[in-house]
Amino acid sequence: MKFGMVTHALGHTIPFEEMLATTKELGFDSVLLLTSHDGEPVRADGTCPKTFPDVLRSDPEHVLKAMNNAGLEIGSVHFSAGVATDSEQDVDKTIAAMRLYAEYVLSLGCKFLTLPVHACTSRQMHVPTEEKAPVIKRYARLMNTVAEEFADQDLKVGCDVHSTSWVEGLDDCRLLLDSMPCKNAGLLMNIGHLTTAEVYGWILVEEYPDRIPVVGWKDHTLAKDRPERMWSIELGTGHSPFELYIKRFKQHPADRVHLVNCEDVADEERVGALRRSLKYLRNLWEEVN
Repeated sequence: MKFGMVTHALGHTIPFEEMLATTKELGFDSVLLLTSHDGEPVRADGTCPKTFPDVLRSDPEHVLKAMNNAGLEIGSVHFSAGVATDSEQDVDKTIAAMRLYAEYVLSLGCKFLTLPVHACTSRQMHVPTEEKAPVIKRYARLMNTVAEEFADQDLKVGCDVHSTSWVEGLDDCRLLLDSMPCKNAGLLMNIGHLTTAEVYGWILVEEYPDRIPVVGWKDHTLAKDRPERMWSIELGTGHSPFELYIKRFKQHPADRVHLVNCEDVADEERVGALRRSLKYLRNLWEEVN
């Protein structure tokens, strides 16, 4: 079983090539490549002083050079051009930006593009789906449009499920998926945020097994004394019921990218926490039937 890592798991200030080398040393096979328009392009030798390069200004061959140097695959690329869904006109602008990313992702030999989903206006959890429906349907339109246009190249687009966001709970996910006819449009199933929202996310694996192209393995704690409502820690030390997800993934196999992250860990502890997290997840995957 192959597991990748989200590139900000090691922090936000180390050079790109150092981040990739450490990712490989930890035992990961791939990365979710986070990008930034405030970053710098990847150089011809595969280096970049910023953790998050500006990939659209980077020659694809230079990015692939960096990956080859590290011995890693690009599991997915995260869209960072900004998602606007306040109006249909905003959606059209976002679709145009996503097309550029889709073309770039495919030029890297990658088939997965992930999309952030913004916090809903109230920033509250468990906002009823019917109150969010117009925005969720606009997300569906922009994702479905891009997935459909690049379906012949098998590009898969996944929306990051996130607590307090427009797409947070089961019914939010169902509405999004049911509003997207193209099977290549689906979810980035962020297990940690499903835990924070106290959502039985594994049910979606049974209901939509072919609509979960990317899985985010994060462990959030529900402890009453946690510093923030959303608190991402070392895998196996929080409250995410990973066994229930693994069981469903094994029952419903599909082409998926699996990515590990633990965000709220002190910088000096990140390497150790990620190493233990990967070991924990690999062992658990073997144990669960």
